[in-house]
Amino acid sequence: MKVEDVLTEVLIRLGDRDKYDIMNLPQDDEEINTIVKCINMVISEIASDYLPVEFEEEVEVINGVIPYDNLSKKLINLKNVTKNSTKIDTKMYPNELLVKADGMVRVQYMYMPNAVKLGDIISLSPKITLMLIVYGVLGEYCLLQGRYEDSSLYDKRYREMLKIACRVTKEIKLKHGWWN
Repeated sequence: MKVEDVLTEVLIRLGDRDKYDIMNLPQDDEEINTIVKCINMVISEIASDYLPVEFEEEVEVINGVIPYDNLSKKLINLKNVTKNSTKIDTKMYPNELLVKADGMVRVQYMYMPNAVKLGDIISLSPKITLMLIVYGVLGEYCLLQGRYEDSSLYDKRYREMLKIACRVTKEIKLKHGWWN
């Protein structure tokens, strides 16, 4: 989904849809910039606290160390480090990973998405719907505007939709021939 998709839905619910041309949004409009900041707040909350986004890449280990700056994304949590499909012992420190290997390794981790701006695409889990983000943004925006009742209503909807998105669905397997 695009930032403009979220922005359009937010503006419709705020009653400001006719005020802007979505195809030519002003870059310096205070309301638009505030809504984009709210979009970033919601994306950060979802990615850090609820449904982290995973990434995997090859990184070179030098003297048993991988500085976080060498990773292409902002690491939130490490899943694993492997070399030739073998898991390698790794410890996380504030600025680096200590790895018991040298050379190229495959690092799988959860990351914090970069801040979005107009024209960007929001990349989160497929479980995150447009309306989930819209309700989160509306909750934040109304809170900033001092519209506390509206904020509470939108935030409640956002939290309910977030619970549904975070549900773990398990595959049910039946033993062969149990029905005989």
